[in-house]
Amino acid sequence: MEQTGDYWFVAPYYRQAKEIAWQLLLKLCPIEAIKTKNETELSLELYNGSNLKLKGADNPESLKGVGLNGCILDEYAFMKPYVWQEIVRPMLFDSGGWCIFISTPYGYNHFYDLWEETLDKPNWERFHFTSYDNPYISEEEIDEAKNTMSPERFDQEIMAEFTKKSGAIWPMFRRDLHLKPKRNPTNESTIYGSIDFGFAIGHPTCVLWHELIGEEVFTFDGFLIEGKTIDEVNDLMKANTAGLIVRGIFPDPSRPDLVEELKRRSWPIIPTNKDVELGIAKVAEYMNINPLTNKPRWTISNHLKDIIRQLEEYEWQEVRGEDGMYRQVPKKEFDDACDALRYFIFNYNKMVQRDLPLQPLTKEEY
Repeated sequence: MEQTGDYWFVAPYYRQAKEIAWQLLLKLCPIEAIKTKNETELSLELYNGSNLKLKGADNPESLKGVGLNGCILDEYAFMKPYVWQEIVRPMLFDSGGWCIFISTPYGYNHFYDLWEETLDKPNWERFHFTSYDNPYISEEEIDEAKNTMSPERFDQEIMAEFTKKSGAIWPMFRRDLHLKPKRNPTNESTIYGSIDFGFAIGHPTCVLWHELIGEEVFTFDGFLIEGKTIDEVNDLMKANTAGLIVRGIFPDPSRPDLVEELKRRSWPIIPTNKDVELGIAKVAEYMNINPLTNKPRWTISNHLKDIIRQLEEYEWQEVRGEDGMYRQVPKKEFDDACDALRYFIFNYNKMVQRDLPLQPLTKEEY
């Protein structure tokens, strides 16, 4: 440490920080340099005036202070992005301090974004190492592990490659295949919308807009937003579709009160079936390569970064039912865009299959 001050090591969990770094810190720090040691708070005060502290990102209240001179964020991919953006980074401003990010990739999340953003960025350096670069692990052991791991898990855990999570609900989703440059439809385009309401704290509302081109669907715009009123959401919807004719909107049926609010604002609402399993399967069908055209039937504009990330992060989890048996269900976390996409593709197909008019219907007609 060239500068006297406060230095942190932050792990995703406080207990994890202790298990990973406490004994190592004591081993590396000369005993004669330590003025006081607090094992309860995992901190060392040095005679030169510096303080070394281990922290857990699971307790945001502990991540507060007047300033930092340096910080290590270990397994950053498994922390919330605000740990760096809203807490650590501002604390480094006064000192002009440094931060080191160490992590195994975890899908295409905020760690991937940081990795991409810092390419050729002044004052940043990037380094990539695999388990084969670790002198303490034999190649034979790694090769043996490869035989027991899925290719996706091996690439992520051993080769430190950014890839889709193992357990992804839509593993066929690929950025190089499904992302297309942003383009604007015209007033002659066939446009539909879909909405997943999320007015509870921590659950954004997601609105997606889709252009139909023959049998293909292009999700050309939309937004994820939290903490807004129905009037504010309505204003954003109008801005997204200015100059366009919206044929219909498939809304989240679990909030009939909000559906009625949209109807009062003259949006063309179509009753929506919320079948999760069939909806997931239909979206997968649209994401898969159509053998007749050699391309997927669904694509999305590449500017919808937060929405794309949710589609990539959508994963299965095992839950235990009342009968004691385990089954896989979609993880109910950051799934707002996934639900909105599912509402449209599944319900639009129901209309087409039944040869119903592609315009708003009454509940009796549907």
